Amino acid sequence: MPQEATRIIHFLNSNNKYELQELEILDWTGTILEVRRVLTKRNLMLNLEHKCQNMQLVIDRFMAKFELLKEKGLFNPLVINDMLMTQVDYNKKIKEVAKEQVITASMKGMPTGKVLYQTFENLFYLKHE
Repeated sequence: MPQEATRIIHFLNSNNKYELQELEILDWTGTILEVRRVLTKRNLMLNLEHKCQNMQLVIDRFMAKFELLKEKGLFNPLVINDMLMTQVDYNKKIKEVAKEQVITASMKGMPTGKVLYQTFENLFYLKHE
């Protein structure tokens, strides 16, 4: 498509006014500007589509990791109408669930880092900054 637009612009630039009138192209400048405008919009749309596809890949990877966490017992942060909880509410909910699990497992205190690590191992890696 970009090659066609370039050829159209070259064609319009290389023909004289009478040849263009025979082809019923009355506004030479307007036609060239319109071809360039369409080409620019098309390139912008292709770039936008490419970025959306990249974002969707990142989202899909995150959701796959999140599904693994949910399978291991992490509760769903979605509430009514597929909206996410606020981070504050989600943190409160995690603390409540952790307290309930401590009580039901008859453990003393909150789960340790070792227990959490064993629960969620191999899902994420630590990266030193």
